Amino acid sequence: MTIPAGRREVPERLRMAGRRVVQAVLDQALAAGLGAFAALAAGLVVIPLLQWGWVPPKALLWGPAITFFAVNYACDALIHIWIPLRRGGVTPGMLVMGLRVETLRGGPPQARAYVFRWLLMTVDGLLFGLVAVVSIVLSRRRQRIGDLVARTLVVRAGPRTFG
Repeated sequence: MTIPAGRREVPERLRMAGRRVVQAVLDQALAAGLGAFAALAAGLVVIPLLQWGWVPPKALLWGPAITFFAVNYACDALIHIWIPLRRGGVTPGMLVMGLRVETLRGGPPQARAYVFRWLLMTVDGLLFGLVAVVSIVLSRRRQRIGDLVARTLVVRAGPRTFG
């Protein structure tokens, strides 16, 4: 296939990094959306309690804020550990982007690998995810730091049944 003048094909490394960025944004948006919904519900509970004098006025701010962060954190753990463990290495964002996690040998990872990947997302997320993107682009197998430590790969998902 010839490439028209002025247009260049995007290298596979950059395409995979782009897919992984979109997948991470989708997964985080899901967790944050559920956290925001829970915070709204907490606010709706706190308002009558505040009017009745059962809670201090600061509860109107702190109740929803704490609820948001707690639910966001719990959902993030579920999305990155429990769901892929039960659904063949696929988070909701990976399902949309056609990706899945597997070990270096090609099998399904154990729970420990998912926990390492999730915990090291803190490091990978530094500088708004730039650390992960650079790691994916520069590593031989397109792995972020969490994948390197957990000895996992994110690969294109082939036709598969989930259930």
